[in-house]
Amino acid sequence: MLDIGSYSMQSVVMEPSRKPATHDKDGHDLELHTKVKRVTDKFSECIHIVANEPSLGLFRIQEHVRKTLPQLAHTKVELAQLQQKVQGSCYDVDYAINAMESLKESKRPLSNMETMLKSAIITKKHLNDKVTDRSVSLSTSESSLPPRAPRGETRPLRAPRVETKPLTGIMR
Repeated sequence: MLDIGSYSMQSVVMEPSRKPATHDKDGHDLELHTKVKRVTDKFSECIHIVANEPSLGLFRIQEHVRKTLPQLAHTKVELAQLQQKVQGSCYDVDYAINAMESLKESKRPLSNMETMLKSAIITKKHLNDKVTDRSVSLSTSESSLPPRAPRGETRPLRAPRVETKPLTGIMR
């Protein structure tokens, strides 16, 4: 508190139209004393607010961080997991694209294989036709067939003998 007891200060604070101030037993003006007390209280409150405002702001920030940090950490973990999934999907897509490009490149060998299979099938049909022609000619040329076995008995079957020749000109 400020001790303002000088007479010159009292005369400046008091208005001439007012009635004279009451004085205490020491001769100090009580009205001036209350006004000075109010001013100093307001001034100290203002200083207190100005001094505490940054720490109050920091306290609010700390409170906010304490509330939101767990949520942010959880979101960060989820985001990292999603990033790994997306990266894995990107690798899968790249692998699929490469596989499709290699399929495009295999068109020529596959068409060659197709033509070779067609020629093999045709050659096989010709061979089958020759075998059936020979078996027909053999069955008509043979005069006697082996007797049939009575029912219940089995005899080993003999396959007709067919001459084989090496195949040439199939693959080109």
